[in-house]
Amino acid sequence: MLYRLGHKILFWIIIIFGLFGSIFLYWQWRQYRKAGVSQLLQQSRGIYHYVVLSRQLISSWHGIYIKKGEEFVRITPSAFTWELASFSGKKAPVNLKIAVLNSKDPHHVPDEFERHAILGMISGKITERWTLENRNGFYRFRYAGPLVFKDECKSCHSKNPRAKILGCISIGVNANNFFSVLERDVIHFVIYMVGGILIILTLLWFMLRSYVLKPLMELSSAAEEVRRGNFHVRVHLDKSLEWQSVGENFNNMVETLAKRQTALREEADSAIEQLKVAYEELKRTEKYKSDFFTNITHDLKTPITAIKGAITILARKCSDEHDPYLDILQRNVGKLSSMVQDLLDCSRLESGELALHQEEHDLVEVLEDAVLSAMPLAWKKKIQLDYQVPEESCLAKIDRKRMEQVIINLLSNAIKFSPEEDMIEIKLAKHGDFWRVIIEDNGPGIPVDDRERIFNKFFQRSDTRTDTGMGLGLAIAKGIIEAHGGKIGVCDRLAGRHGSCFYFLIPCLKADKKD
Repeated sequence: MLYRLGHKILFWIIIIFGLFGSIFLYWQWRQYRKAGVSQLLQQSRGIYHYVVLSRQLISSWHGIYIKKGEEFVRITPSAFTWELASFSGKKAPVNLKIAVLNSKDPHHVPDEFERHAILGMISGKITERWTLENRNGFYRFRYAGPLVFKDECKSCHSKNPRAKILGCISIGVNANNFFSVLERDVIHFVIYMVGGILIILTLLWFMLRSYVLKPLMELSSAAEEVRRGNFHVRVHLDKSLEWQSVGENFNNMVETLAKRQTALREEADSAIEQLKVAYEELKRTEKYKSDFFTNITHDLKTPITAIKGAITILARKCSDEHDPYLDILQRNVGKLSSMVQDLLDCSRLESGELALHQEEHDLVEVLEDAVLSAMPLAWKKKIQLDYQVPEESCLAKIDRKRMEQVIINLLSNAIKFSPEEDMIEIKLAKHGDFWRVIIEDNGPGIPVDDRERIFNKFFQRSDTRTDTGMGLGLAIAKGIIEAHGGKIGVCDRLAGRHGSCFYFLIPCLKADKKD
């Protein structure tokens, strides 16, 4: 499915800007998140070092004393850290905890994050650990730094621990405010970016429509007018120097086409007038030729008939020693009479004056009579005529004499070009609304290029030219078949078989069609 150029360009601009905006938005989100995590990490590290320094200072003082009521109570670093954690949890968005492995005090039992941090720091793989947790939309930054036993710690601890790292100082910072601000900034950025993209798209679309699509549509409309034959159309493209050049070239092209069309029209009119004159001359020539053939054939029939009669009288009066000469005369007069008759039939077919006496006949009987008439020719070459006909009647409205003439002509050609002691197949069968007659021989065959030309008047192939005819037989046969509303032609033989295969179709009677 094709779309307009403007729609395609707009679609790809939206895709490009959308893809670019999405990538940039994702990158911006990552940068904001990275900056936020870095800020939270620095804040957590500051708290951690503040706690460590406070513990070290208290340890160097061997504890500090604070007044509770009327008494002074000694506060150790651990107690100070505990008090600080309790106070920060109530008054500040920061949670502080001392986590120690295998601690009996439930306040110092590490959770999963703290346990992994302690094990990693004891093994030396990490020096600190942090993560950003999101639980049901609540963001919390977790940080864990090592709880190290140093010399100043001996003032409060009687026994030296086996490991230097006793646990971790766990710090939790509420990150909801930061991420709320981050989400708000991202939403504002998306709004600004989408608004900016829409403004850019609007400007681009206006520019595209004004400087590209509008001139293209004007050029397309003008081209359509030219296609319809309007060579007076012109375009005025003044959006840019490039479009102005295109418009001038288009106008020059249309003007050139208009001039050429005018010249071609004048040449065509002149050629048509010449063709009319030539056609009229051809019609007169054809009429002269037709009249000539008609007149000469009519004029030749009378002397030929007289010669036939004279030969008959001579045959009665002359002695037997003159019989060979009389036979020659009779045979050649017969050929001459047949040629004259063919010329007369051909002339009548061309002028449409061939009279057909069509009556209802059985094609089986017509075919059998034609085969019997061609038998003497076949006997001379010892050729067998094998014909296959249906058992039922094959009724058609035909001129019986003319139909026999067609079949005898096709059979005569098949016999003439078949080798001796061969066989010719004649078939009659139903073919749709027609009766089809097929005559097949095993002669030299007819090339594909000559299959249409052999039905032209006076056409004879150079390799089969004989002195027994003028090449009118198939032309007359075609005229007779077409005058009956049928068709005649040459068809292909089965693979591996050579020779010629002629066929003709004759319409069935309407009553027979109903059967």
